[in-house]
Amino acid sequence: MKVLSRTLATVCAGVAVLAVAGCGGPNSTETPASKTQTQGLAAIDPCTLLTPEELKSYGFEAPGEPTSNTASEPGCRFNGRPFRATFYKNQEKTVESYGQQQGTWAKYDRLEVDGRPAASAVAEGSTQARICSALFDAGDGVIILTLSEFRDQGLDECAEGLKIAEAIAPRMPR
Repeated sequence: MKVLSRTLATVCAGVAVLAVAGCGGPNSTETPASKTQTQGLAAIDPCTLLTPEELKSYGFEAPGEPTSNTASEPGCRFNGRPFRATFYKNQEKTVESYGQQQGTWAKYDRLEVDGRPAASAVAEGSTQARICSALFDAGDGVIILTLSEFRDQGLDECAEGLKIAEAIAPRMPR
């Protein structure tokens, strides 16, 4: 029985290797952009939503530090001045479903970014802390950009978040 089990395991492993080799090998016609389109947000790394040059232009320090609110919301935190930011992705929710969370938001303004449903939102309890999130739908999920001022300088973190969302959205899957 042991020989049969080992043989079966070896055959299964061989089939798996062949299947993987057949998908995405040198002859694959799938481009990185089409791969992102078909995988939705699964292929998106929140730490790479902005290029190093873009991070610098917004005042963020690279590299970002991976972080997560929950398993379904992986993110990346960036220090910087005048803003600090955390970028998240969530493949289980949308701008609409976040907006329906009663008692969560002090402000939830529905907008459009790159022709997609979007929102500018301030969570309850975050108004004094001057923390604002820009959200937009992408790849059957949502990208969330949360910004806070390093020191209260009277800047508009909501407007800055939307500006960054407008830069990122065209590169994201629909």
